[in-house]
Amino acid sequence: MAIPDGCSAMSSVTPDDSSKDVKPEAPEELPPPPPPEPEPEKTVATSVKPPEEVWMEDYDELIGPEEKPKPRKRKNRHWGAIIVTVAVIVFFLAWTFLSPKVMTQVGQTYVNSATYASWGNFTGYRDIWAGNMTWGLSISGRSLTANSSSLEVHVLLTKVYEKPGNWFFRGTSVTLNNVSIFEVDGTYVASMSNWTDVGYGLMATVPVTFATNGTYDLYVHAKFTVYEVMRIGFIPLEAVEIEAAYFDEPVIVD
Repeated sequence: MAIPDGCSAMSSVTPDDSSKDVKPEAPEELPPPPPPEPEPEKTVATSVKPPEEVWMEDYDELIGPEEKPKPRKRKNRHWGAIIVTVAVIVFFLAWTFLSPKVMTQVGQTYVNSATYASWGNFTGYRDIWAGNMTWGLSISGRSLTANSSSLEVHVLLTKVYEKPGNWFFRGTSVTLNNVSIFEVDGTYVASMSNWTDVGYGLMATVPVTFATNGTYDLYVHAKFTVYEVMRIGFIPLEAVEIEAAYFDEPVIVD
């Protein structure tokens, strides 16, 4: 298109001011920066030990280092127990050594003897836990002489038979406690003056003196203690009493 004469070569153009009324848009929010990438882990080079060395380390940890041996303590000697033991042994030895001798059983020899039982006899038995025992009493003495009112009576205690209760019991021994003579009405006449062990029994001597002349029916009363002799020691077993062992004939004093 041709530009007319008389016009400037350039015409002023009024700019469009509509852009002045438009507010600028807010800038869009930027996204957060991405997190930093983790640094690669540093690998530590470890030395791999043979299984034998690992086993040895475990074993060392288990038993620990060797400790120095502690000094041995001296054991206290139990003198008290030793003294008590020796005392008990000595006691049992003494108890056994001092045990009485077992009395010999002699059967019916003396209770049926015309010499030892010329004035009478007695046989009695005991059956207890310690065994079965039969005891015999034999009465003898010299006859009265003319114009005499005294005589001497001998009473012999013997073991007729014995069977101990068991193996631990060896047998019995006895001691005489009393031997007395009475009249049948209970009047006391005399008691033993002594007794002795004659080997086959215990012999008691009873001196008798009569106050007046006459005929006397008499009996013997005896007491004795029985001891049980054991393999170790002895014990008092029982006291035995023979209430009456009668004379076979009366004693006549003129």
